[in-house]
Formats: sequence, C-alpha cells, structure tokens
Amino acid sequence: MESVHDRLIEAAHAVFAEEGFRGATTRKIAARAGVNEVTLFRHFASKEELVAAAVDRQVEASITMLERSPLPAEPVDVAGELRRFLTATLFGFMAAHQAVRTSLGEWGHRPVLDDRLSGTSRYVSNEVERYLVAAQERGLIRTDVDHVVAAQALLSAIFAHGMLHQMTPERFPLRPEESVAMYLKIMIEGLGASKREGDAG
Repeated sequence: MESVHDRLIEAAHAVFAEEGFRGATTRKIAARAGVNEVTLFRHFASKEELVAAAVDRQVEASITMLERSPLPAEPVDVAGELRRFLTATLFGFMAAHQAVRTSLGEWGHRPVLDDRLSGTSRYVSNEVERYLVAAQERGLIRTDVDHVVAAQALLSAIFAHGMLHQMTPERFPLRPEESVAMYLKIMIEGLGASKREGDAG
C-alpha cells in the first residue's frame, strides 16, 4: 500500500501541474491525497518543501526513464543513437506537457524551485552536448560546429513538439518517432562529417 508520504508527493505534483504554485494550496493537496492538512504538515514543514519534493520526484523519474535509452560514451551510429535517446525525450515531454508548461510559468518566482524545475532539461542538454563532443572527437560529425549551439537547436525542435503537439496537432502530422527521425535528418546533414584538407569538391 502506498504510504501517506508518497500520496502527498503525488498529489502535490498533480495539483501543482494543474494550478501552479499559488493555486496548489495545502488544502487542495491534502484533499487530493485523501488526508487533512494536519497530516500534511506532519510530513512537510511547508507547501514549498512539499512541492520541491514533488518536483524532485518527477525529475528523478524522468531521468530514470531516459537512462533506459542512454547515449553511449563512444558514438558509433550518430543518427541511430540520437534517435533512440531523443525519441524517449520527446515522449517524456509529451507525457508531462502540462507540468512543463506550468513550470515555465513559475520560473523566476520561487528561487528554491528554479534549479529543480530545470533538472530534466539540464540533464538532456548535458547528455546531448557530451555526445556531440565525443562524436566530433571521433570524426563522425563536423568539428567546426559549436556543440552547445547544435544541441540546443535540436532540442528546441524536440521541446516545441512536446509542448505544442496538442495545441496545434496539424503542425505535427508525423508520429513522434518519425518526427524525431526527420529533425535528425535535417540536423545530421548540417553536422555531416567535415571534409579533410585536400579532399576533392
């Protein structure tokens, strides 16, 4: 049976995603968890502490999911390896689109939450940037392209898809995995292995 502590964290995440920090009152969270506010405050000293725990739990779950499709330390198949990781990333964004949109609206208002709210996106960015550097070092992609800019250009497409697919579905006619493959095709052609000095053409 799920503990009261865990029920409170899950309830806090759900109410926060729906209504933001201000709307996520302790009364609403307690009611969603099936307890009273006295019980809530026995487990958490403040609403801020509870919401922070809920965000931490969600970020941890997201990263655990992404680690099932990891980017290797030594790239071999750039398109295939990125496709697996970014497809998992896109499905994660799509599943959590409401919470992510709410988090964007909360950014900058609660310093204790800011670093937590960016946890998943920071992990994804770091992984893709690390991977692109490794691919450059192995001569698999061009070395004259900044890996941070390249990573953010690619992730911007993934993020926009995850956030907007329900609002404007006509703009996303392909299945998510097909869209990722198309984003990668565009990017990989731009990141194609640079010609060695002396090569013809």
